[in-house]
Amino acid sequence: MQTSGTQSEIDRLAACGPLRTWSVIVTVLGDFCRDRNDRITGRALQGVLGRIGLTPASTRVALHRLKRDGWIESERNGRDAAYRLSEMGWTETAAVRGRIYAPDPPAKGAVRLLLAPPQVAAPDFATVLPEGAVQIAPRTALLAGPAPAVSPDIWHAELTPGAVPRWLADTLLGADLREDYARLADAAGTALGLAVPTDAVARSALRVVLLHHWRRLRLRHGDLPDNLLGEDWEGARARRAVMAVLERFPRPALDELSP
Repeated sequence: MQTSGTQSEIDRLAACGPLRTWSVIVTVLGDFCRDRNDRITGRALQGVLGRIGLTPASTRVALHRLKRDGWIESERNGRDAAYRLSEMGWTETAAVRGRIYAPDPPAKGAVRLLLAPPQVAAPDFATVLPEGAVQIAPRTALLAGPAPAVSPDIWHAELTPGAVPRWLADTLLGADLREDYARLADAAGTALGLAVPTDAVARSALRVVLLHHWRRLRLRHGDLPDNLLGEDWEGARARRAVMAVLERFPRPALDELSP
């Protein structure tokens, strides 16, 4: 049975950030359909989405968009339809799965500060930065990894992870993203105190809404923040809390969601 406490926590988690229906559907299919041929029925999908406040109308529009854009495929399932990721959707989802589900942060690597001389125009500096570099000022960037092959005029030096001022973290990530991570970590911590619902749909809604917000935030950046900011920054706290909730509320078998 679903309790009022469970629904209150689902609502609390849903309020941690925007819920774009098409993106939540990708989260559901990527999480629940672990085999390439797994499918979820429209009724089961809406049962989960409805618990987090997404309407049938928004679901229909989102499914149409995802089919049009080549992300999902559908087939008739009696009077219902069943959905799965397309080949493209599966490939795109698999490409980021390691970043989403990794229980530990990426292995620590060197983080380098890159500085260009004043005579280098800021736009020119941006064009010669290595892949993965993050520009934090007109002629200043950060890069995770070994010493880059750049012009001798560009000076670079290794930084000490964790020993950076708050303004640098805010510049790297934005204060809003850090606040979103902190909010998610707090909400996930509260969810850990809930009894596991016997209702598979409620249990799944808790998992989906939390996983979706984590996915939404984690895909906004690469490994640089984890390498530079250490174990106590907001994203690292959110990772620990989210992974604990995902373990406590395991993904359902698809037939558990059948009405």
